[in-house]
Amino acid sequence: MIEKKKSKAVKKTTAVKKKTTKVVKKAAEQEPVDKQAEETVIISSEVEVRKAPVAAAANVQATTRKKIVKRRSSGVPTYYGTGRRKEATARVFLQAGKGQITVNGREFSEYFCNRKVLEFKARRPLVVTNNQELLDVNAETYGGGVPGQADAISLGIARALLKLDPSLRIKLKREGLLKRDPRMKERKKYGLKGARRAFQYTKR
Repeated sequence: MIEKKKSKAVKKTTAVKKKTTKVVKKAAEQEPVDKQAEETVIISSEVEVRKAPVAAAANVQATTRKKIVKRRSSGVPTYYGTGRRKEATARVFLQAGKGQITVNGREFSEYFCNRKVLEFKARRPLVVTNNQELLDVNAETYGGGVPGQADAISLGIARALLKLDPSLRIKLKREGLLKRDPRMKERKKYGLKGARRAFQYTKR
C-alpha cells in the first residue's frame, strides 16, 4: 500500500512539473512578442518626435515665405537686385512711385544720419538714369558698416534698373555703377602684427 501511495505521489509531482514547464514555455513564447510590440511602439514614437521639429521648421519657413510674398505682391511689378560691398549686403526692390527710398523700414536720410556723401552714393544710379522721382526703393541691408551698406544699395539699385530696362546698361556702365568693388579687408598674417604691419624691431 505504501509503495502504491508513493507511486501515485510521484506521478502527481511529475504531472505538476509537466504542467508548469508547459506554462513556462508558453509564457516564454509570448514574452518576446510583447517585447517586440513594445519596441515597435517606442521606435514609432521616437520617429514621430524626431519628425516633429522638422515639420515645425518647414511650417515656419512656409509662413515666412507667404508673408514675404504678400508684402511684395501689391499688384505693382517689382524689380529685384542684390548688391554687396565689403561685408555688407543689400536686397533692393524697385517699384513705380514718387521717389521714396526706405532702408530697413526707415527713411533714407534718417538711416544715413544726413550724411550727404553716403546719400549721394546710394542714390547715384537713379540720378544717372533720371529715375529719382519715378521709382520707389525699398532696401534691406545687413552686415558691415553704414558706408559699405550705401555702396551695396547703389549696386543693388543699378542691377534692379537693368531688369526694369536693359537699355540703361550703357549709362550705368559708363559711370562704373555695375562693377562690384572687390576690395576687402586683408587678413592678418602669422608672425606679423596685422595684415602687413610688423612688430617693432629691436637690435639689442
